[in-house]
Amino acid sequence: MNRRLSLLCAAACLVAGAHLAHAATDVTGPQGLLKGQVPDNLPALKRVAIANFFVQYVTEFGIEMKSGNIVWTSKWDQPAPDQLTAGANALYAQLVSELKAAGVEVVDAEQVAAQPTLADMKGFAKPSPAEVRDATLRKASLLVAARELPVVMAPVPDQKVPTYFTKPLEGTPERTLVSWEPQSKEWLAGGNIEVGKLVPIYFGQAKIGQNLNATVLNVRLTIPLVDMGAGKTLGGLAGGGDIFESPKAQAVVKANPRFVESGTVIAFAQAGGNPGHRHAVALQKPVAINGLGLSVKVADIDPDKKSTARSGGLFGLIGQATGAGSTAADFLLSIKGEGFGEALATSATPIFKELAQILVNPK
Repeated sequence: MNRRLSLLCAAACLVAGAHLAHAATDVTGPQGLLKGQVPDNLPALKRVAIANFFVQYVTEFGIEMKSGNIVWTSKWDQPAPDQLTAGANALYAQLVSELKAAGVEVVDAEQVAAQPTLADMKGFAKPSPAEVRDATLRKASLLVAARELPVVMAPVPDQKVPTYFTKPLEGTPERTLVSWEPQSKEWLAGGNIEVGKLVPIYFGQAKIGQNLNATVLNVRLTIPLVDMGAGKTLGGLAGGGDIFESPKAQAVVKANPRFVESGTVIAFAQAGGNPGHRHAVALQKPVAINGLGLSVKVADIDPDKKSTARSGGLFGLIGQATGAGSTAADFLLSIKGEGFGEALATSATPIFKELAQILVNPK
């Protein structure tokens, strides 16, 4: 038995020793956006306390092309932490609004913040914003909490869904990009989970549920902003062949922000619930984020800034300057601050409405 499983079992014994663990009820939202399991003591779902709410902004994304193992990287151009926090707060407020509109009672944030076990969790939680990196998948993220809640990842890990709809840029030739499939399945690397803190996390959340007579909600929303692909050529590329091997191939990068499946998860914890957090619903397909002021530019990747990724043959230069292990970016994404939080909250509304419907009538 590995260490994580041992700790999880210990947490189960601590919590379930005093309370009978609830069985699970399978649920699917009316629109099919959310699917998973909720505790079967349904009346307790009508009163909730949000103890964990963070947004995973994927700020760096690398794709490997089969031709020559070239790595293509897009990156945020110095995202402002206060802007990202404002976005998380706007999403939190929208969730509360949708829950209340459906008749779900939401415990005041101040009451949740006053819980001693929540303060304990802040002692080992990651600071907000917290940067997490996955070198294997060439991905970096900023985890940003709403309402100064702790960033605790264990209750909301990646979920297994039967089909992954998150794909590269539409029009990209098939089988030319590798590493995309594992990246769409694993938005948050397992090594970033608080393995040594599972007992206080699960026990602490159960205590919060008991003290407030509420179901504890743990919310994670994952937003990658840039899809990458290639679908255009400059001049007449004759004879077919691999588009990525041609120096005349033109890169196409598109800002395509969305809430993604697997990474967007809402988990439940109760005083008598399952401390292993098998009670969770996950997004089943991406939900587009509209209304953002986005711009993408080709980055200067030459150290002396004398050339860009487009000059001198795109792929020849990338092959020299951004090989495996390089931290240089080929594309930079910028976001206007105005309307950022509003765009996120409006786009997330269908997800939150469906969650509210599940809580009110989880059948």
